[in-house]
Amino acid sequence: HDVAEWREWFSLLAERSLTMQEGGMPATSGGERMRDVAVAAEETKANIEDGDRVDAELREGDPREEGRVNYWRWKGQHLVRYLTWPAGEDYDDEDADGESRAPAILLVHGFAASAEQWSRLVHSLRAQTISQNGGRDVTPPIYAVDLLGFGHSEKPGLSYTQYLWESQLIDFALEVMEATPMIMAGNSIGGGISAGAAASLGSKIVRGLVLCNTAGILEDPDSYGGYEAGSGRGGSETRGNHKSFTEAALEGNPDEAPYAPVPLIGNNALDAFGTGIVKLIYPQIEDRLSVIYGNRMENADPGVVYAIQQGAASPGSANVIGSGQKLAPNIPLNEILACADDEGGGDGEFPVLVVMGLDDRVSSPQVAKKRAELFSRLSPGRVVVEEIEDAGHCPHDDAPERVASAVLRWLPRCSGT
Repeated sequence: HDVAEWREWFSLLAERSLTMQEGGMPATSGGERMRDVAVAAEETKANIEDGDRVDAELREGDPREEGRVNYWRWKGQHLVRYLTWPAGEDYDDEDADGESRAPAILLVHGFAASAEQWSRLVHSLRAQTISQNGGRDVTPPIYAVDLLGFGHSEKPGLSYTQYLWESQLIDFALEVMEATPMIMAGNSIGGGISAGAAASLGSKIVRGLVLCNTAGILEDPDSYGGYEAGSGRGGSETRGNHKSFTEAALEGNPDEAPYAPVPLIGNNALDAFGTGIVKLIYPQIEDRLSVIYGNRMENADPGVVYAIQQGAASPGSANVIGSGQKLAPNIPLNEILACADDEGGGDGEFPVLVVMGLDDRVSSPQVAKKRAELFSRLSPGRVVVEEIEDAGHCPHDDAPERVASAVLRWLPRCSGT
């Protein structure tokens, strides 16, 4: 068999996807898999009488709008896949100066997922936008990016942390999207990453933030005391007088012990751990999705399964999976979402929509309910919480119509709409 070096492997994968796209074929992992499923279904129905049974077994769930595959080389080195969906045909007619039309949207997936997981939400957003505007399609341009180490993006041997991914999002917003006004939306760890990137970019670029069952530290707003030098994330003696985690980070966190996730045996241990996890979980991916899609198992279709499997089988995936055990401490969302305050150093507020699937079996329904309640007290009037009883950890793919409806109701709060 021929052997490809890992970087060449991802280049060949990108070339294959783009070639398929040019030929009018599905160019994403999930799209390709669902095409194969549809072909197999037709062949099976042609050979047996019980066609209704085949339809039931191969039901796809909620409809998708497949995005167009693109690639970007981050920092001139790392190949990153992203998907795009064009603005509606009536979008440019909304307002010549762009002040009243909806901002562009950037979508950020969670751990072990990919940009492909947003295609159902995009379909619902466009369908509802057209319905609410008398048949006019004023849907804004939409982007979804594969974080480095996931999906079809490269998986180089780096130290993966949420701050690496925040840096990627910031550069993507500036270089690929050219700092156009946008709404940033993220799920799970992608929510926490999006919040950090949005705070760094500021409200001149980020006009709104959507958090779907987001990860990240969230403390009780009524008792949150902010940054306390030397008190909790390292325990070293105080060597500074900082007012926030952000301010301390900019000075190298002098109040805390050095970040040393695996001080003795290093990344080799993380690689071994990641390899073990991949070998254990890979055969169980389809079954484990029942935890995430328990309310809408039809949406955990072969396309979703195959996209996750292909990402897990890619060169370098063990290092990325292992990184989940050594992520650096998070800055609390209390501080990140207060970036517009004087102490936060922001340049103006942006509204926040928190979508919480209450049947979250990853963190637990109890935790989801509690976090929804905390968010509702975080910044009343600025932070809007939408609770969805029968949705889980990935509500954008589990209940796309409900999430799209919540986003469109909230959208007028964003400046520039």
